[in-house]
Amino acid sequence: MPAEDLTPTVPDGAAEAAIRTLIAIDGGGTGTRVRVTDADGRVRGEATAGPASLTLGVEQAWASIIEAMDRAGVDRHRTGGAVAVAAALAGSRNRENRARFHALNPLGVPVIVMTDGHASLIGALAGRPGTVAAVGTGVAVHRLQPDGRVASCSGWGFPAGDEGSGAWIGQRAIAWYLRHLDGRDGRESLLGPVLAGRVGSQAGEIQAWLLGAPSTRYASLAPLVVDAAAEGDAVAGGILDAAAAEISCAIDALDRPEPAARVALTGGLGPVLAERLPPGLRHRLVAPEGGALDGLILILRGLAPGEGEA
Repeated sequence: MPAEDLTPTVPDGAAEAAIRTLIAIDGGGTGTRVRVTDADGRVRGEATAGPASLTLGVEQAWASIIEAMDRAGVDRHRTGGAVAVAAALAGSRNRENRARFHALNPLGVPVIVMTDGHASLIGALAGRPGTVAAVGTGVAVHRLQPDGRVASCSGWGFPAGDEGSGAWIGQRAIAWYLRHLDGRDGRESLLGPVLAGRVGSQAGEIQAWLLGAPSTRYASLAPLVVDAAAEGDAVAGGILDAAAAEISCAIDALDRPEPAARVALTGGLGPVLAERLPPGLRHRLVAPEGGALDGLILILRGLAPGEGEA
């Protein structure tokens, strides 16, 4: 992916202030998680809420974040210089999204914003060099070089990009289903009846489901594909193999000047696709040590580079 200035806005005086509370926000297309810790990273509260992907709307993102913060026990009326906040948000690569997110900030303190892929990279490898593919509703692949530089691949957004993601898998399932209904694909599959039950079997029902469907609606079909593949279904297995090939392609694109010694797959679909990767890549896989929230806390504590830092 071409280089882009994604340097976060750091709260004024954050380095000098006596920070006592850290708040990490992980917002994606299917949900939001908030973790509250003390300055040493000890967890004081954690909660979840609805989606906070900026591609689904900045207002929706803030509503979910505030709900999760309230559930985590954050007193938003008493936040101030002793609080540092960082958010990893799907859709934050878009400059307009980030600008509007900052403009609507109701917290009274600045928020460091970065992509969810960068936070996952830091969390999965505990800030050490390597490559991480975050595979959920969307896909983002990042590599942290030994010199601290970060390269990225994929993550362009559905439907034009995010190949191998949950949304992409769902779209491939729907594409097969429509071809099957037309008689253009005569293969039988366990996906036929389950998709009929989910999206309908008549033209009007299916078109109503498809009309304006966001990435999350397509991604909701991915578990159906995973379940069918687990039962040996060839169509579903083929879709997951194609998804794994896309993830492998993105990882290969970052394997320059030499392959990363450690590769981790995160997100809900990470473990599913890991076993379908080529043998040479599987041999480099390591278990993720943490997630995006862990990465955000490391960054807030100054123990790992934020996005845009070298």
